[in-house]
Amino acid sequence: MVERLGELQGMYTKYGQTAAGLNNTFSDTWIKEFQKLEDKVPPRPTSVVIKTIEEETGKKLSETFSSFDAKPLGSASIGQVHRATLKKDGSTVAVKVQYPESESTFRTDMKSIRSFCSALAPEHLVTLDALEKQNATEIDYINEAQNLQEVKKNMIEGGFDPSEVLVPASIPELSTKRMLVMELIPGPKLSDGIKSYYSKWAKENGTTLEKLEEDAKRKIEEEGIPAKYDGPSAAQLESYQKYLIRKDKVINAGYMIYNYTLGLIKGQIQYRDPSESSSLPPNTPRIVDTLMRVHGYQLLKNGLFNADPHGGNFLLLPYPDNRIGLIDYGATKRLTRNERLNACVLYAALYRKDEDLLYNMSIIGGYKSKYGRKDILMKLMQFGYDSYGADVTGGKNVQQFIDDMKNTDPWEEVPDNFVMAQFMSLRLRSVALGMNHPVKCSNWWGPMAEKILEEEGLPYESWDNDMLMKYRPELNVIKQKW
Repeated sequence: MVERLGELQGMYTKYGQTAAGLNNTFSDTWIKEFQKLEDKVPPRPTSVVIKTIEEETGKKLSETFSSFDAKPLGSASIGQVHRATLKKDGSTVAVKVQYPESESTFRTDMKSIRSFCSALAPEHLVTLDALEKQNATEIDYINEAQNLQEVKKNMIEGGFDPSEVLVPASIPELSTKRMLVMELIPGPKLSDGIKSYYSKWAKENGTTLEKLEEDAKRKIEEEGIPAKYDGPSAAQLESYQKYLIRKDKVINAGYMIYNYTLGLIKGQIQYRDPSESSSLPPNTPRIVDTLMRVHGYQLLKNGLFNADPHGGNFLLLPYPDNRIGLIDYGATKRLTRNERLNACVLYAALYRKDEDLLYNMSIIGGYKSKYGRKDILMKLMQFGYDSYGADVTGGKNVQQFIDDMKNTDPWEEVPDNFVMAQFMSLRLRSVALGMNHPVKCSNWWGPMAEKILEEEGLPYESWDNDMLMKYRPELNVIKQKW
């Protein structure tokens, strides 16, 4: 049994090494610009935060909070989050506070990225337009407070196990345009939790996290991204976690005997904490499965989803809780019913590899290219909505792949209705890839989409050209300029 568990650890290491998922798929130049939108920004002085809180509430900080942690839990380009205790009931909350210059910072960041795209990657401008429009809503935290309440309600009504995912409840009466107060979820960010474990593992095995990341990136560059994950299962890793905890308990029993005997003379040994997050390998198959099911449901059933998921938007609650916290619903996209139904048809068709329906759907939906090549359109749809796999990209990175597609059959008109759904898929795949867990979205979302279409009396088999026209959403077609 121990030998088998050791084998699982080796397999886990092979497939679970922390790798910068986005850096493994997008060009380095693009990523440096793109990361301006993520939470890698130095925090502002606490005095700035307190001033904003007092301006928003019209009260002294001490009248709202009995305690306020000066050290932020996290920071991003437009604001930062602090732990606090509400004075009215003693509950612990997270307080998200916007920077005074956030609106101008946002405009400057987007202008910088737009300038970069116009010069070096004009094919990304359609995505950037939709992203800029969507992210503008993040500047009003009242929107995010409402989004949190609605998403939380949707998750409960959708039957998601409360022991599996947790969406923090917002406190609307304390939330304003520049301040959001919500339930505090304990635990590190997903990206930090993965990094913490593998930093420790690398040190114990005579290497470094940077070396592991370099090796993972080199492997992908040489072999391309696999079409699917083939490492140990969630059940196998859960068994291995339990084995490690039992092992530490046995070792602690020995430490206890020593500490109460020889330890009284020679000095006591510190007990091991078997539940410490950095000591246990994260169960990435379970994490990925949960994230894929949650986001698929939000997109296809609710039509309300986080359009910009990344490793800083998910929290890993401490073992043995194992829940995943879903935070940051500022960039929340809402689809019309026709858009949502078309998203269902799209993923069902990708799952069935129904190229004819996908092609007809694209043409009716406003897509137009110079030569109208069906094979190029299929590759673009697979890449944009489904998979980074080498079977789609031919082993190229994102920029190389897009350049190849553009040079072969440049697109001239593109609808922006599903740009944010596409962006969510790209980002979510990058989160999974950052754990060396490549995914094909349609494997989760295809069967889910078919079930939803059945429930709404519009089974997949009924979707011919007449149906596509009947339920075609109001289009916003963008003419591409090269």
